[in-house]
Amino acid sequence: MLRNLGYGDFVKQLIECKMRNYFITVCMVVLMSLAATAEEFYDFKVDGIAYKINEEDAATVSVTKEQDPNIPETNYTSYANLTGKLTLPEQVTHDGVTYTVTAIGEEAFQGCSGLTGELLLPGTIKQIDHWAFYQCSGLTGHVVIPTGVTTIGYSAFGECDGLTGFTIPATVRSIDPGALDGAGVQMVVSLIDNFTSYAACLNNRMFHYTGAGVDMTTCRLVVPNTALSLYQSFMPWNGFEHIDVLENADGMDAVDVADVNLVINAMLGKVSDPQVLANADVNRDGAPDVGDVNSIINAMLGKASSVYDASVTVDMAGTYNTDMEASTYIASTYAERAEQYGKTTQCTGITLANTVPGIFYCRDLFAGYFDQISGYGFVYRMEGYLRVDNDGNVTLLSSYCQGWEDGIDSLSNGHFDSATGTLTYDLQFSGVSLHVVLRRQ
Repeated sequence: MLRNLGYGDFVKQLIECKMRNYFITVCMVVLMSLAATAEEFYDFKVDGIAYKINEEDAATVSVTKEQDPNIPETNYTSYANLTGKLTLPEQVTHDGVTYTVTAIGEEAFQGCSGLTGELLLPGTIKQIDHWAFYQCSGLTGHVVIPTGVTTIGYSAFGECDGLTGFTIPATVRSIDPGALDGAGVQMVVSLIDNFTSYAACLNNRMFHYTGAGVDMTTCRLVVPNTALSLYQSFMPWNGFEHIDVLENADGMDAVDVADVNLVINAMLGKVSDPQVLANADVNRDGAPDVGDVNSIINAMLGKASSVYDASVTVDMAGTYNTDMEASTYIASTYAERAEQYGKTTQCTGITLANTVPGIFYCRDLFAGYFDQISGYGFVYRMEGYLRVDNDGNVTLLSSYCQGWEDGIDSLSNGHFDSATGTLTYDLQFSGVSLHVVLRRQ
């Protein structure tokens, strides 16, 4: 056909042919790349569930999402064909190799509307990542988070409104905003007995973030008897109107020597009844042991958890104004920044409230910078808990800002002068330095 063309037409058609071939080649490369991305998002599937081998330990895997939502062509819905009750295994075998399941990955089952029954988690997992079961509204029943889990990520069970409860193990060190946000939750059993040592467990948004949240006026919170006063003192836990203590080992009215004997007999293998064995595990850490005996003895003696110092008499409670000339944001004073933004000339109403001896809740650790000076509003206050000793040294226990969805990186040089009512400290937040001086009114 090209033989009958003039030279100009020949060149034109040759260019068009090359362009078509180039376009086809580019399309093939793109499609192959997309296909490779989808395949590489997980390493293998077992019984319809996708798993990714963990880089830090090749003998372990994380449950992961079925496909990559970043590929538009997939019209992504995680596990669209998964239905009913979900039981995840502790181990899986692929190509003759057995792996231990140690995590539920980010967005693994997000929006999986086909799940309409109970959720049984493997006892081997250490973390439940962000949005792992977000908006799985069909899940039902009480979820027992296994002993060994240390982290529950953002909205991990957010808007799972069909769930009726959670059991949180004593091993948990971090609970992110919305992690346990479910409107149908009727009972939360928390086995954490010293959460003031684990800052993230004081996150004010863990039960209410994106959805309707847990109704704290009707939901029952059950806690260790040795830590009852702490739960009654710290947010968000003290927001529950009904707080009960865990039952004693033998189920009788009083915590006494009979409970100790029961646990010891269970440790010696003299107890065979599964329910009695479960009751003997007072700390709910997997088996009756010396720790359970100690907990019972402490309860008999009326001892509370020793995460705060009852001898501290320093009182930082009150309402504070920010010293606008002495406080700084990076290299500028608060007064200079206030003049620049024109929103206010004085940051006021920074409150500190006493919870237990030596521990205080602060309404805004930023001292009004983002809320009042920048004019972003109250959601940009940095709420937090501060610890003070009898020498006036101040340290940070926990912090969280709803607007930034983050907490302070560090607080240093904290000090409270009881004589003048002055609180000073330095903050690091997302690479920015703040020096804060608050004066009690």
